[in-house]
Amino acid sequence: MNELLFPLQDQLKGFSRALFSTWLYHKRFNILFDCGEGVSTALQNRVFGIRRIFLSHGHADHIAGLVNLLNIRNLGAGDQTAPLHIYYPNNNKLLEYMIDYLTRTQKDLSFPLNWIPIEAGETLKLEDQKGYIYIKTFETKHSQRQLSLGYNIYETRRRLKPEYVGLSQFQLNKIIREKGKDEIAEDFDKIIFSYGGDSRPINPSDIKESLFLCHEATYICKEDDERNFQQHSFLEEALIVAKEAKVGNLLLIHSSLRYNLEEYFEAINELKQKLDIDFKVILLYGDYFFDTDLPLNKKNKNRKINNSNNE
Repeated sequence: MNELLFPLQDQLKGFSRALFSTWLYHKRFNILFDCGEGVSTALQNRVFGIRRIFLSHGHADHIAGLVNLLNIRNLGAGDQTAPLHIYYPNNNKLLEYMIDYLTRTQKDLSFPLNWIPIEAGETLKLEDQKGYIYIKTFETKHSQRQLSLGYNIYETRRRLKPEYVGLSQFQLNKIIREKGKDEIAEDFDKIIFSYGGDSRPINPSDIKESLFLCHEATYICKEDDERNFQQHSFLEEALIVAKEAKVGNLLLIHSSLRYNLEEYFEAINELKQKLDIDFKVILLYGDYFFDTDLPLNKKNKNRKINNSNNE
């Protein structure tokens, strides 16, 4: 097996291009974040592995893939009975139109389909996962008229209580014999994955110390938002958010076609130096993941990480 160039390389498949399509599949949890056009074509029979879809908002480039995905799961060569749960921001009119269309046109599905409206701050336990895994939603700033959401995956873990840090194993074993393992250890909840869709910068407190943050970076420079939509983030904002949140890794998504790959790499690496970034920065450029620690030249262009190789 090839050495992983970045954490979760073997777990993530995706595509992201501003305006055209965005989706990200996390294989460990059988979760699809957003459902842009082309997802079924890219994943093919892997769509049968999806158990939950979490939609960030109702723009077409994030939901257009739902039509074909449901059709493939209903007619394709795979498990046609496994239920599918689709979570979406409550009272989002664009999504309600899509749900109405799919309800009218997909009446005889072979699998249970559940549409679940959710609000910011909700907690959803993933019952089918080992250990205690849950998702908590947070509000993002994208459309002024509709609720948009980001998602944190939490895992409950165990750690040594602060008062026992620094003791030798001999001392710890003595305490365990006298008072039991629960005396020295405590549970804590850790954000292991965060997805923000596309939006203005995420509040760092919502993703504090996440092990892996997916944050959009549509623009390299603020001035490039020539229409002044103020719905997206520019590169420096995304890096600052990740730094302030003290994340472990940053995946930049929602790249704009106005920039080529070299321009993104140059800007990312300049800002990494300027901001003294000490975490790994990965770029999802179309359907390729790029480790920005590697120089982008003719030799290393071949080291781009194609989704199809992440089996």
